[in-house]
Parts: sequence; structure tokens; C-alpha cells
Amino acid sequence: MNEKMSWKECVDQGIIIKTVPDEERASQMLNIANLRLKFWDKPIDDKFVALKVEAYYDIIKELIFSHIYKDGLNCTNHICLIAYLRNKFEDFDFEIEKIDELRKVRNEMNYRGFVVKKDYLDRTELEFRNIIKELKAKLEL
Repeated sequence: MNEKMSWKECVDQGIIIKTVPDEERASQMLNIANLRLKFWDKPIDDKFVALKVEAYYDIIKELIFSHIYKDGLNCTNHICLIAYLRNKFEDFDFEIEKIDELRKVRNEMNYRGFVVKKDYLDRTELEFRNIIKELKAKLEL
């Protein structure tokens, strides 16, 4: 699969489709993201770093899906979630690159057994938390 897709490719290939805006589903995704964030909002033992990194990806993904459902869309792959963000938000390029980096790290962990070091979480956690804050602020649910 192509590691980068445009909005047009995602729509033309039926990966992002138009549906009916679903505020309830958007709200449910926001609620589960908030629940995950609350669960992981604590210091952890170093042996759980990979799980916390994965949790940040899930939280961000759920917030993106909340936006998608609110906008009356659906998406069937994570690469097109990035295309959606690029299409929807201006001045969000740095954050989008960090989200895509996190997606790749999470894939390496899940599919190749990559071990995330504590150093990665130390360097990126504040950025992930800021991205979560921004995505929630832009949601307006």
C-alpha cells in the first residue's frame, strides 16, 4: 500500500466516502478518546512505554474519526486519515507529520515487533498531548 495518499486518491478509490453527519458517533469517539487519555494520564513503569505510545496513537485516531463522522464521512484506512487532516486543516502540517510518524511507529510495533524506547516517549509525549488538545478544540461537539 502507498505510504502517502492524497485526498483525491482516497475519495476516488472509495477509501473515504460521504455519509450522513453523525454527531452521536462523533461524540462516542470523543468519549472513548477521553477515557483512554484519562487512563494513561499518569506516570508509568518503563516496561509499559510501548503501550502508552500505542495509546496515544489510538487517542489521536479516535479524535480524527470523531471529526470524520461529524463531517459526514467514513474512512477505511489510516493513511487516508492523514489525507483527511491535510485536506481539512490549514497550518497543521507539523502536527500531521507527527501523527504520521506515530502511525508508522505504531505499525512497526504491531506488525514487526519493534521495541519503542523510553527516550521516544520522553521526546514526543508533549507533542502528542498538544495534538490531542488541538484536535479536541477543533471538534466543537
